[in-house]
Amino acid sequence: MLNRALLSGETPQVARGKPNFRLLSNPRKRRIMTNYFYSNSYHAFSKHRTIFRCVCSTILLTTLLFSNSLWGQEPSKKDSEKKEKTKQAVETLLPKPIIVINFASVERILQDIDLIFELAERPEIAEIASSSLANVNDLEGIDQNKNMGVEMYLKTGLLPQPVFIMYLPISKVRSFIETLEAVIPGDEETIKKDPNRDDLFIVNGRRGESLIRMQDNYAHMLFRGGESEETLDLITTRNFDDPTQQFQNLTNNYDLAVKLDLSGVPELMRTTFLGFFRTAIETQLQQRDGESDSAYELRRMSGKQNIEGIEYFLNEAQELVLGGYIDTEQKRGIIDFLIKARPNSDLARDIKNIPGKASYFSVVTSRKNLPVAASASMNIARRERESYHAYLTYFEKQLAEKLLAEDERLQNTNSVKQFFGPIKSMVKKGHLDLFAQLVATPSRKFALIGGIKVTPSANLSAALLDLIERVDKLPDNKAKIFTNAETVQGIALHQLQPDIKSADDRQKRFLGGVPSLYVGADSQVIWFAMGTDIAVSALNEAIEQINTASPEARKEQRTAPFQIEFHMRPWLGLFSEEEIDQSGVMQVLDVAFEKDNDLIQMTTQPTETGVRTQIQVDEGYLKLLGLSISKQFDRNQERRARRERERQKKKAKDNQNN
Repeated sequence: MLNRALLSGETPQVARGKPNFRLLSNPRKRRIMTNYFYSNSYHAFSKHRTIFRCVCSTILLTTLLFSNSLWGQEPSKKDSEKKEKTKQAVETLLPKPIIVINFASVERILQDIDLIFELAERPEIAEIASSSLANVNDLEGIDQNKNMGVEMYLKTGLLPQPVFIMYLPISKVRSFIETLEAVIPGDEETIKKDPNRDDLFIVNGRRGESLIRMQDNYAHMLFRGGESEETLDLITTRNFDDPTQQFQNLTNNYDLAVKLDLSGVPELMRTTFLGFFRTAIETQLQQRDGESDSAYELRRMSGKQNIEGIEYFLNEAQELVLGGYIDTEQKRGIIDFLIKARPNSDLARDIKNIPGKASYFSVVTSRKNLPVAASASMNIARRERESYHAYLTYFEKQLAEKLLAEDERLQNTNSVKQFFGPIKSMVKKGHLDLFAQLVATPSRKFALIGGIKVTPSANLSAALLDLIERVDKLPDNKAKIFTNAETVQGIALHQLQPDIKSADDRQKRFLGGVPSLYVGADSQVIWFAMGTDIAVSALNEAIEQINTASPEARKEQRTAPFQIEFHMRPWLGLFSEEEIDQSGVMQVLDVAFEKDNDLIQMTTQPTETGVRTQIQVDEGYLKLLGLSISKQFDRNQERRARRERERQKKKAKDNQNN
């Protein structure tokens, strides 16, 4: 990155396998290099502000200007009144932050930007983004290799009030103050050192006053929005922990992370909040005018279980972390959602037991390059078993009322009970095992296939057949139903075809015609497929692969307890080269994705202290991001150039008229 190095007077260093740079300390040289850049490189792209102006300084600007914070305050009171204030605000503040937003460093963000536009083959845009630092005094005085962010504390009380404090790493105080003054809107605000303390700076402006506290080479800055004067004492009296040590795990693992620490919320405050929350939700669960009893029963059951789930989570969880980073070596993006359970809690035990035995469908869940694939083979917590069982009982009741006569419902051998019995038995045992896949066939059409493992039952297939025949006899049934329409690996499939005369364009393109639903069962699996007859062939191939696999292969767990995969390239295979060339969006997708860089994978697995849901995105999606931003940048440049030409033409015409 030549221009970036010239701009900042940098010397390359090796970090994360990429050049690392430090800003030039000589202001004169920095101005020379900045002018050089703007006159030779930047001017070629824009004479005005670009969409990437201040990209790298967004961390600083958004926090400084957030919600009328440092500069949008109520007028301050007299100094004599401030001296009379007690430390009540400090005493009523919770001891540690509830929410933390942590950026690893400015340099890490710059490296991410470099990679994204390097993949898009537009490195000059990364240079423009880097050069925008000149607009904020090159962030002089801020240590660009240390973490920064925002903490949210809570004041105690019936309705807790948030208090936001930003932390910024400082390399040189005087330079930092100059940078801050360059960021402050307007010319009337001033920043002065407190005459009685070396670690305190006072920000005075036309709309109020705020404070900056220096500690452990960090500036702690209070966000205010209608706060009382006691809140200012938070800065002057509180001893803050060193953010470098306090948030070391977040900085080491993520470029950007948000942490919610539930362990810092007192029991009384949490109980009070949950009480208000439960009351508010329950008022919404009353039966509505015109709502049927069955619809109300389902909505109320769902609402109550949601309330109980949230209460369980808030009482049992210790902290949540949402973090992301770009692996510059592997060239992929990672997003993590972690839940840490309280030690020895029910949640901790439930999470520890998530991994179940190998999936019955294991040999097909590991297939590569499918458009979409999902699988789950996991143990279900006791409270979740009760929830699933309640839903199954509800649907069993509704289906029985729809399909069975009153005397048949009293029989334990009716087809509805025989069908739901193995499913409910599997849930009661506490193990969930299923898969679903959207597969691309040789004809470049898609078919959806899947299966659900249940407790073995010799009556399952006969019960399913009876239910299908009863549905066919319903007076309001509009689907065409063909029992025993197909056979795959000795399993009869029943076809349910919608009452559609001809397929529309989307159905033809994606599925090859009017889709049908095929369902069948053997003694331990309910199978399904959706699509045209190619769906039957795809399901037959999957079942054959399972049946012919060795016992050792079938016992191997090949995926995470819960996993979803998405590949982009097979979707592009549905379109011809001519169609891709005629679509601007599809052209970008075609450039960004290849067969080996188009995966999005989401997995859920337990950790030592909780559970992690991780999303990995391949290089193609980072390249797509860079290409999309580049195209928008080019469009903006074209619009500006067009407006400039029109302005020049209008000016020339006016001169001629005069």
